[in-house]
Amino acid sequence: MKVPAGTILPFASWIAPKAAIRGVPEVTLSESALSVIKAAGPSASCEWFTQPVDHNNAELGTWEQLYCVNPAQWQGPGSPVVIMTPGESGIYPSISANRGYTFLDNTTMPGLYAQAIGAATVVIEHRYFGGSSPYDGFDSETLQFLTMEQAASDIVNFAKNVVFPFETNKTSVASAAPWIYFGTSYSATLGSWIERFYPGVFHAFHLSSASVEVNTNNWYYYDTIRKGIDAYRKDTSCSLALNEVSEFVDRYLLAKSRNETEVNALKLLFGSSADFPIEDDDFAYAIATPFRYWQETNGYLDVLEMCDAVVGSQETEDNAILGTIPATVANFAAYFRMNFRDSTCTYLDTWGQQDPLWCLNTHDHLNPYVEARTLGNPWRTWYWFLCNEPLASWAIGAPKESLSIVSRKIDSQYWQRQCELHFPPENGQKYGSSNGKTPETLNKETGGWTRNSTRVIWTSGATGMSSEVRPGGPLASSDKVAVFLMKNAVHGDDAFSTRALANLKIKPNPEVVKTQEQAVALVKKWVAQYYVERTT
Repeated sequence: MKVPAGTILPFASWIAPKAAIRGVPEVTLSESALSVIKAAGPSASCEWFTQPVDHNNAELGTWEQLYCVNPAQWQGPGSPVVIMTPGESGIYPSISANRGYTFLDNTTMPGLYAQAIGAATVVIEHRYFGGSSPYDGFDSETLQFLTMEQAASDIVNFAKNVVFPFETNKTSVASAAPWIYFGTSYSATLGSWIERFYPGVFHAFHLSSASVEVNTNNWYYYDTIRKGIDAYRKDTSCSLALNEVSEFVDRYLLAKSRNETEVNALKLLFGSSADFPIEDDDFAYAIATPFRYWQETNGYLDVLEMCDAVVGSQETEDNAILGTIPATVANFAAYFRMNFRDSTCTYLDTWGQQDPLWCLNTHDHLNPYVEARTLGNPWRTWYWFLCNEPLASWAIGAPKESLSIVSRKIDSQYWQRQCELHFPPENGQKYGSSNGKTPETLNKETGGWTRNSTRVIWTSGATGMSSEVRPGGPLASSDKVAVFLMKNAVHGDDAFSTRALANLKIKPNPEVVKTQEQAVALVKKWVAQYYVERTT
């Protein structure tokens, strides 16, 4: 099944105005924008901002970037602005209060800042995500302008030149008022690039769980989860059990003399079907998918619940081909079959595939997931970043000398191979890592760990995805930067205020709340200094 490049699929949080689902009437600009405006709430407005396709070549034309702004806390001309971008997703989830929070009010960190300093809050959609894109179809040719340089230039151009509907004299553009940039995960990484390449445009930054330096073999990703499991459970029983599972799996997947019968029996144990065969590396990743929940809001609880099941029974299982299955392996396999196998690809049910793990098939170039080269497939545009810059940092199994909660069959080649699958050459255009770009060349460009920053708040959960591997240990606070390593916090925890957590029925982490309070006080201080310096 091949999906035409012009088709918009229901991945998108809202439907872009440039095309329509086949058989569905075309959606007009006003209709699509209206759905976002309604979600943003009565105090906000959503507008389009014109950006060049290429900030280095105006002849390539322009496109429209969607943003929403809430001036509820804005104190008048010259007042601050707090901005964030969702990064690798459309704008709708970040501005809709239906989820219990919105980045336009004080259910999140930008709103807390706005409340403290009298600022407007802005959420701006990232190029090539949601409906903000120069092109409808995404291939190696049209994606050439999805780069960190272009994305950073979009945010800077917006900050310098936007005309807000409530303030048409441009007294709150970045040259006339202090702008505060907030980001988590990739959007925090983007903020760190902006701070390096465009110093002085933004007055301050709060960067939560940023990837400051990238690499090829990011085994720390799963190892951080392993350590987080130990910290929350206050013992190592689950991480040791998960290591036993991965060792059992790799006994067959990585055997010097591969036994097809045994490997097939292993896959059947975890719920694969003879009707839908799965390659070894895809299988290894499939049974690692439960750990992706760790970096989602409150998702660590799903992983801890799985842990309870994995260590909950000591009953082994007899298998006609594999022999005695250790209790931990049998428990994990049963839990995966019951809770994850059938749900892994369900959010892609657009294509009505029968194989429950069809979306993980990375060996079929006709897989609809691979062929969805449209605005509605945010995974495709995100993967381009990984392959092109390349952000890489491929999540893999740990080295043999370390414990590993996932199979070592998941290696950097597994991920890098998919770059060619998703982005074959198009009219002579390729992705960056096929043209010699590496994580090392990117780190040299961005400064990696060696960069110097001014008025930057760096935050990370001690059990998050970005708290490891810095040479010499975590960065220390100074008179220019503040560093907060939050105990018992996970990826991007400080993005949500206690009000949001109450809406989500999540108990606040005192360490996160303390960090948020200190960050607000610091930004208030920096903003006050800005106005003092402007008047002297």
